[in-house]
Amino acid sequence: MKRSSRLLGTLAPLMMAAGCGPETIAESGPGSLGVTHRALVLDSQKFKVNTSISSAERCRVPQSSQTDFPPDRQLLIHRGTVLRGLCTVESTASASGDFEMSQEGYDKRVKNSGDAATESTATVQVSNQYASGTAPAIAEPASSLNDANTNSLGKVKEYTVRPAGAVVAYTVPHPFEKGTFEQGALIHSADPQRNAIWAASINNNQRGTLSQFHITATEISGASFPGLGSFLANRIPYAVSFHGETSCTTSEVKVGGRIELPFRQGVAEIIREALNDSSLRVHWSSGVCFDGSDTDNFVNAMSVGNRGVQLEQDSNLILSDTSRRETVANAVKSVFDCLIDDADNTPTTTNATTWSADSGGTGYASAGACERYIAEIALPNVAGGHTLSAGASTCVDGHSAHVDYYRWTLGAGGVGYWVRIGGGNLTYAGSGAACGPVFSAEPGYTYVHPGAQGSGSSGTTRLRAVVRASDASGASVPAFFTVQ
Repeated sequence: MKRSSRLLGTLAPLMMAAGCGPETIAESGPGSLGVTHRALVLDSQKFKVNTSISSAERCRVPQSSQTDFPPDRQLLIHRGTVLRGLCTVESTASASGDFEMSQEGYDKRVKNSGDAATESTATVQVSNQYASGTAPAIAEPASSLNDANTNSLGKVKEYTVRPAGAVVAYTVPHPFEKGTFEQGALIHSADPQRNAIWAASINNNQRGTLSQFHITATEISGASFPGLGSFLANRIPYAVSFHGETSCTTSEVKVGGRIELPFRQGVAEIIREALNDSSLRVHWSSGVCFDGSDTDNFVNAMSVGNRGVQLEQDSNLILSDTSRRETVANAVKSVFDCLIDDADNTPTTTNATTWSADSGGTGYASAGACERYIAEIALPNVAGGHTLSAGASTCVDGHSAHVDYYRWTLGAGGVGYWVRIGGGNLTYAGSGAACGPVFSAEPGYTYVHPGAQGSGSSGTTRLRAVVRASDASGASVPAFFTVQ
């Protein structure tokens, strides 16, 4: 069994039938787009500490420079040839007539030996461009992932690729968070025609707690980073951002973002299954560490319907372990592979009001990029809606399944995407006629029943089930999807 890709298969016609391509927005997300102003490199500048600045990432510029350094853009801070840090310009002008930062920002992003505790010598270079005539872009385009990773000493680079028809982008905003750049590179390199990428690269991607280069996800400017800006101006159906952290004490992997919570749960379930280590905590619900659900979070702002996925990962237990970080990256990739690949059944439309499909075997486990059974159908709506069921084709004590249910949805501008409407883990218990499914009731991972779908007297609903059914040893068994 060999699947084709929805990039060139079913998805493209669905988008074309709606009469449009990717959603285009005039201005959205962290920092407006298309803003140009005078290229400026200021040598011999002085920074002073201003304790009223709340964030170490932000700076204030003299009023006389605000036209050239407008708010919500990033600046480059150099001491000689050394890139010392970045900062995001605040709307309030500096009170001193010099550049200003908080004490922490000054200490980490400006101060050199020989500087006073709260005021630098006048040897700081501040700029709004990576090269002459490129303002306001501080990020230089990279020609390859290797170019970004190894040729960004003393500068900021970004690698941006969006193949025609790509529906998912993987992003790395903070390459110094060790292992995240490698995750983005792993996925993009696996299939460059399927997996779009935006990856920032700063100072040759040195590893460690290089907070002087960190810009909060809600404040990264699409004008300062034009590669990102291209996604903000022309959103993609799905976007994922990889982050590392050391401050979350309750989770090793947190699936966040503004995408619907059932989708976050499904991603977390698949990561958890792939890691197969009960000591590694994977969470998805709000209130556990970093949620990433703000509409200005770049990963939400670049995706249709603000439905981004943000991955926060423990820098030591996940990202420092090559096997674990690759497992997480591939698990996330598999979720979208199973939305991009064509269905295993054909045809995928019917005039009947009930429908069922069966894998007929276990070939789905090795066909295409998605190693799960994909069953999809568009069928007429009915009064009261349809009920859905999916899992292992035969009820056998000790068998199990993981199910994802999706409904096709048209977003702004008629751009389509899959919304996860339910699913989760289930096991089978009993024998003969008494054998039946037992749905997970584990706190945080309770099986979500999708409820009635496609209620109405006219129109159609497109549904998709993604299933991995297994025996007690973990080997694949046949799977099914039924719509009643």
